[in-house]
Amino acid sequence: MDWSLILDYSLKIAGTAVGTIIVTYASIIFAKLKSKIGEAKLNTYIDKCVKAAEQLYPNLGNKTGAEKYQYVLECIKNKYPKLDEGYLKPLIEGAVYSVSEQVKQIAKAEKHTTNLSTLTIG
Repeated sequence: MDWSLILDYSLKIAGTAVGTIIVTYASIIFAKLKSKIGEAKLNTYIDKCVKAAEQLYPNLGNKTGAEKYQYVLECIKNKYPKLDEGYLKPLIEGAVYSVSEQVKQIAKAEKHTTNLSTLTIG
């Protein structure tokens, strides 16, 4: 029995197995990274659509909430037609909440600045 031949084949098999494992693992990592990048791009796009709706329908009260939502939904569906509304609705609502919080923070900062400008020292 030639042990060097057995060792040689064993190393080749082990090398092939390790190579296969590395390629499989790299493929999984790449797919997850690609998915996260796609998800981040979608969320960024949703935020932009929500901000655009706020710009197009400013300060018109709750009456236009449905119009804003429809605008955002159509905006997203134009770029991502395969996504359904059930998937998009919570993402849109999250973006609306985020924009609303930003608006509140800006209003609060403006109020604080206005209050400081009316102070008199003396």
